[in-house]
Amino acid sequence: MKQALKTVTISVLLPVYNAESFLKEAIQSVLNQTFIDFELIILNDGSTDKSKEIINEFKDLRIRYIENETNIRLIRTLNKGIELAQGKYIARMDADDVCMPDRFQKQVNFLEENQEYVMCGTWARIMNDRSDLTGRVKRIDTNELVRANMLFTTPFLHPTVMIRREALQTEKYKEEALHCEDLELWIRLANNEQYKFANIPEYLLKYRWHSTNISVQHAEFQLENRGKYILPFVEHLSGELQREDLTLHFMSYQPKEQLKLVSPELLKKAKKWLIKLSKKNQSKQLFRQNDLDALLLSRWWVICIRTKRLTQLTRIPFTWYNPEVVFKAIKLLLYK
Repeated sequence: MKQALKTVTISVLLPVYNAESFLKEAIQSVLNQTFIDFELIILNDGSTDKSKEIINEFKDLRIRYIENETNIRLIRTLNKGIELAQGKYIARMDADDVCMPDRFQKQVNFLEENQEYVMCGTWARIMNDRSDLTGRVKRIDTNELVRANMLFTTPFLHPTVMIRREALQTEKYKEEALHCEDLELWIRLANNEQYKFANIPEYLLKYRWHSTNISVQHAEFQLENRGKYILPFVEHLSGELQREDLTLHFMSYQPKEQLKLVSPELLKKAKKWLIKLSKKNQSKQLFRQNDLDALLLSRWWVICIRTKRLTQLTRIPFTWYNPEVVFKAIKLLLYK
């Protein structure tokens, strides 16, 4: 007789690869959650350090230990965990981060009370390899701004997210989206207009930033490949893109050193590009207009500030200077 699946509210996916330095603290932070109805699926992806020994020190019955025979890398490991998950929700967790004790409770409460939302992330505090707090990550919180933000970058910090299992088991991560697997998935989910997204505006995770962090080691690769997955989303709004359009679109995300070299002519083209996106949305109505305009205005301000052309800040012929748009644009500048 086939054994019935165990019913739990949350399946926590914790991939592990040579994570001995911080793994114990990461696991303990999950086990210390005030919300206790979860399974912790720890997937050891062929670690060669003491990760396995550290995992085996824990005797909590909520832990499901999975060991890959060889190193199959992060995306395949995550998809393996998704297949094994039994919970109503799937929560991500990295082996070097730390959950706040009430993280799961607050995310479950949000998703239970807002059935139209497919996922939610949270804000995070940044810590170094000595666990010193060194900064913070605030993400856009409302559905409308989250969707619009995907035109430029990822609106979620990956290890903070909690997603409805049925959505994730349908879509899964794509192996070809190496080091951009989260952004590619969020955009794919955003193509379903029935799905809504949010970030809970509370610091519910400590996110460790150090030299062996994947986002540090592969920052340049991620930057170069981000456009590959964003561009179809942008083209849905703008129409067919030309090569120069890509430069204009991502101009506000270029390093300060490069922006200092932007010519007056290129600055004018960047302004025209942002205006084009706003006008296209007026006819297509893919995004709430005030939210998109606030996002575009904030990107224009970033360009002007970083190129030290402050006289250009207000020289934009939009209906963007109404109180709601301006307030949201200012708020967006405070996020990172």
